[in-house]
Amino acid sequence: MLLEQLLEFEWLNEPEDVDFQDAGMKVTARKGTDFWQNKKHNVHMDNGHFFFTRKCGNFTLTTHWEFDNIEGLNQCGIMVRADEQNWVKASILTESLQYPKLGSCVTNNGYTDWAAQNISNDIKEIWFKLKRQNGDYLLFYSEDGEKFCQIRLFNLYQEDVEVKAGAYICAPKNEGYQAVLKGLSIE
Repeated sequence: MLLEQLLEFEWLNEPEDVDFQDAGMKVTARKGTDFWQNKKHNVHMDNGHFFFTRKCGNFTLTTHWEFDNIEGLNQCGIMVRADEQNWVKASILTESLQYPKLGSCVTNNGYTDWAAQNISNDIKEIWFKLKRQNGDYLLFYSEDGEKFCQIRLFNLYQEDVEVKAGAYICAPKNEGYQAVLKGLSIE
């Protein structure tokens, strides 16, 4: 990942620490951070760390994360956001190291859903790809960066607007969660 490629990116809720290394951008999340909305239950978590660029029209966003500790709902993944009430995120997360999940959330008009599936418990890196095509979104993941599997197809409530697209990390329960963003590209 070249630093020149990242010049057009900015932070929403800057993380505790960011360290540029040969392997990528090592990010340390603050404890108690997350992205989650539910008007029905009066939940409004919008303090996760999001590294993004602004995009209009069709695009393809790809992220590549390397991580060690995903317990306590720690997350690192991909995100597209129209505003705090309309966004999508996907990541690996777990409450138990024995049962990691591939999770994705779509938030429309302040209501977040959650879709999850089991994934290998020895996974230490993951790629996500998100395509925006004429207002539709297609979300994919890969364990090797070559073979991508579709997770979901969805729409955002606000579909024809400029969105923020990039990578996110958060640590809802644990202090000092770190992961390395090894790749981030947008076409």
